[in-house]
Amino acid sequence: SESVIVKSIYGKPSAPSGPIEVSGMTETSCIISWEIPMSDGGTPIIDYDVEKREADQTFWTKVGTTKDLQIIISDMKKEKAYEFRVSARNRVGTGPYLISDEPVVAGKKKTPPSPPKNISVLNIASKSVTLQWEPPLSNGGSELTGYVIEKQPMATSKWTKVVTLDPNITNYSVENLKEKSEFYFRVFAENVIGLSFPTTTNLVSLKTHATVPSPPTAPLEVRSTGANSVMLAWGVPENDGGAPIEGYKIAVRDIKKTMWMEVGKVSADVQKLTVKDLQENHEYLIRIFARNEVGMSNPLESDEPFKVQRPTAGGEDLDIEEMGIDKDTPSLSFTTTTTQSWMREAGMDPDIYTYSRSSLLRRSEYFFRIWYYAKHLFK
Repeated sequence: SESVIVKSIYGKPSAPSGPIEVSGMTETSCIISWEIPMSDGGTPIIDYDVEKREADQTFWTKVGTTKDLQIIISDMKKEKAYEFRVSARNRVGTGPYLISDEPVVAGKKKTPPSPPKNISVLNIASKSVTLQWEPPLSNGGSELTGYVIEKQPMATSKWTKVVTLDPNITNYSVENLKEKSEFYFRVFAENVIGLSFPTTTNLVSLKTHATVPSPPTAPLEVRSTGANSVMLAWGVPENDGGAPIEGYKIAVRDIKKTMWMEVGKVSADVQKLTVKDLQENHEYLIRIFARNEVGMSNPLESDEPFKVQRPTAGGEDLDIEEMGIDKDTPSLSFTTTTTQSWMREAGMDPDIYTYSRSSLLRRSEYFFRIWYYAKHLFK
């Protein structure tokens, strides 16, 4: 019988696409890059073989093998001219070479810089990602002019420019991202010649890093507004947990009982609540919880019980307006010598240094304190 020869339907890949580009030039090294072959021979490219030779020599020296489309050429002799060649390999074999168009002299040619080093993700929130990186090993013989950041949603292959930064900035927070989304980010270094190759992050998943928020911030301020009601006020959490605050839950407990009672919920833009239907002369503990999409924070809790008492002046009830209290912009607060609970009083512009308080109770003693919002200190 005649023998049968089985021929493979696959072939070797074509040469990598050119030209060979040079970047990250130093006196003894550079980076060369190329593009994928026009044909992979019908089976995936495994890696690339890279060789170099001095321009006045005939033999080639192997530089290395890489799966990337670039490689660092090191140990070059200063002011020596070099040629490079690259071939692609698949499971059938190694294809023909792509050879550099002209000799490259170490340290003589200005090139784009090498890629930024050691990119890392410092922080992941629900709508933002903070990136950090280090300057490139080589500026390509020309001072850096900046860095370019791009982003790519996992669901697409399109890269979108985010920002161009000054060369002295090596971290940046990419904001206004879509919640529960996943992105790749990459950073280029740039000089007058052009952009480096990028340094790219691993896939960043915003949806997996949200947690419950931190507790609402002190002081938890409490004051009686009637025989059976109190007004509460608190501050926003220092950390939203990576997801927007959706609101607050308020609970109280009579100190003579063990059960906490939910007495109200407010939206995220409200940090106060009037609690009604309490029992006069009873003492209560108070808890405030912050809530985001993940869940409820630990509570901000009153340090000591608060006694519900009717606020009076000369035996008559005082309402909030009569007490002269600004309910919307807290900054100044006060307390009497008979209670340790502070009451929000008023908010003032930072260039005002005096304040007049009327409608105080006769023969009563008061302490006053002033809170200065830190955000004004650094304007």
